[in-house]
Amino acid sequence: MNTTSGHDSVSPLPEIVIGDDDVTLDDLMGVAFEGRRARLSSDPAWTAKLQKSRAVLERSLSAGQRVYGVSTGVGYSSKHAVDPTHIQEFAYQIIRQHGCGLGEMFSIQQARAIVFARLVSLAKGYSAVLPELLHALCGLLNQGVIPVIPMLGSVGASGDLTPLSYLASVLVGEREAYYEGDILPAGEALRRAGLTVHHFVPKESLAIMNGTAVMTAIGAISAVRMERTLAACEAATALVAEVMFGRSQAFAPIAHRLKHHPGQIAAAGAIRSALAGSRMIDSGKEEGRLIQDPYSIRCAPHVIGAARDGLTWVLKVLHRELNSVNDNPIVDPERGETVFAGNFYGGHVALAMDLVKIAAASVADLVDRQFALLLDSRLNVGLPETLVAYAGCGVKGLQITCSALTALAVQRSASDTVLSRPTEASNQDKVSMGLNAALNAAEVITLLQQVLAALLVALSNAATLRDETLFSASAARLLGHVRSRSPVLTADRRLDHDLRHLTQAIDAGGVCTGEPAPQR
Repeated sequence: MNTTSGHDSVSPLPEIVIGDDDVTLDDLMGVAFEGRRARLSSDPAWTAKLQKSRAVLERSLSAGQRVYGVSTGVGYSSKHAVDPTHIQEFAYQIIRQHGCGLGEMFSIQQARAIVFARLVSLAKGYSAVLPELLHALCGLLNQGVIPVIPMLGSVGASGDLTPLSYLASVLVGEREAYYEGDILPAGEALRRAGLTVHHFVPKESLAIMNGTAVMTAIGAISAVRMERTLAACEAATALVAEVMFGRSQAFAPIAHRLKHHPGQIAAAGAIRSALAGSRMIDSGKEEGRLIQDPYSIRCAPHVIGAARDGLTWVLKVLHRELNSVNDNPIVDPERGETVFAGNFYGGHVALAMDLVKIAAASVADLVDRQFALLLDSRLNVGLPETLVAYAGCGVKGLQITCSALTALAVQRSASDTVLSRPTEASNQDKVSMGLNAALNAAEVITLLQQVLAALLVALSNAATLRDETLFSASAARLLGHVRSRSPVLTADRRLDHDLRHLTQAIDAGGVCTGEPAPQR
């Protein structure tokens, strides 16, 4: 399916039903990368809940009650009432004042995930939006009118206000949208797609903007990318062990079972499986060698496993956040109350993304040490420091790049959660920085993938200096996938294009299997 527009009259993939029930991160990835369609539930009880929620808000406004962001200003200005005759105009003013995002634009796939995340939250029935707004959001996804959203400008506390204002704007035909491979004025994109502008009723524009959809969507995509990358790191570690005549005891089931951590057990199991059939492992001459392998081999399951266990928690957090009601105010349709709270606060996502950053940087450091080990003549069992058979520099320059990228990954792993900056006249005096954390996590994952790509090039060249008939079947497959993107060096040459191709393959989940992984 064409993921650049998502505009197909018939989709071979099942639609995702949006209503009371939870959706999954797989659903989000399917909408973002496979162009899966979304449709609203036909459950009459759910529709009645939406109508009841809206009715509560309408009664509050009719009774002259102050409703934050609807009949009052927003933020520090909420002490001021909005003229009842200007409430409709104010709903649009809220959008326009936040049109100040900067930086690169989110990709079409990322923006689709953002639209989907906002749709899921508003559909829970506690945000007092009309079904027409939910239909309009489905229309954007299904007809491929995708907001152009800048990455920078959210502190992640009154939700992702600034980036989500770009979604709200496209609904009313303002700013820009992706459509059929082009960036068009939003009104033109809607017209070409056969969609009409949505007319916000009071509260709806704030409901769109006052939530965690951007950090959640970007966080979810990053978490899935991290899963794929860790699998590739396990495969690479097994190949390092083979090239270095490593010892299998480091991956013995009993050692990891006694440590108890599920991620470590899984990582050791993956490495052990990749080594099946190898005649390189446990085959090196022991005289003059350390009795145990260096930590970058022996403790790899512990490093990768810790990242895996952290990621398990991260995925749970993101699933909960995706299915949460995360705007303000919210409406209790059963009690008939409008509740002013802070569910837009992105603290859980921020902390989860900080953990992803730290885990990715730690694994990048492991991979960098594995590369260095290959070049260390004291430990590499006879390999030349260039890892090539000809008279040249081989991969020595590549190790410099690997080290530089690793240092950058470590630097970028600093916590965003603790970098709260008071904004908006100190009304927003403690903020989450959730989107910054998600963006930085995405960058560190990319750096990890690039470091891993460098290691794979080094391993491919080092393996030619061993008897490859003794390698495991898994190693042979991995080497084939690497060499299809980076041929073995026969003379010094540029490697930047090779690294980009390998990084893309790692990101798609194709390094271990040779084929892109099914999009999650």
